[in-house]
Amino acid sequence: MSDVKSTVKFKVLVTETTAVLLTRGLEVEPVAVRDVVAHMVEVLAQQTGMDAEEAVHLVTSETVADAIVRASDQTLEGAEAVHAVRPVRVDARMVSAAVRVLGRLVMAAAQSGKYASLNGDGRTAAQAMDLATELGAALAADRVGEETEVPVGLLDELAQVVESEGWSICLCGEVHEQGLVPGSANPASTAPP
Repeated sequence: MSDVKSTVKFKVLVTETTAVLLTRGLEVEPVAVRDVVAHMVEVLAQQTGMDAEEAVHLVTSETVADAIVRASDQTLEGAEAVHAVRPVRVDARMVSAAVRVLGRLVMAAAQSGKYASLNGDGRTAAQAMDLATELGAALAADRVGEETEVPVGLLDELAQVVESEGWSICLCGEVHEQGLVPGSANPASTAPP
């Protein structure tokens, strides 16, 4: 299989699949797309008795994209473990924010990731950790200290993750008035009085 991964046709198929997924509003980690393409080529080669370099010509980007979309459908059992798929961030505007405020958002993202992980939601946990890392990188890149710029889309995405319904801080997974817990994942609860 490693031979087919180095072919132009395989690389084009991966690129085309990524483009199709973007048109469907999904951003998928390149390694995940490459792995799904490789798996589909391998299965098709086995089913048809062809070698992988021949079978790669039978796989289409739309078919691979359909498989990824189906596997990441949040209504399906087990889809919460699919962590390489995220909605496309379309708002590229930048906004200036105080470093201390962004630091609190890093904490909120990390706390949300922790709650999602405890609740068995690997996808949201991974997304929250990605957002915390992205915010942390923005903070580390700005050495002046008072304010820094971050993408508006990042803040929108973080708000959606932090404001998720059904969080629980209990391992049983049930909601136990966590909105009343000081220092919850909600960034507003960590704001100074």
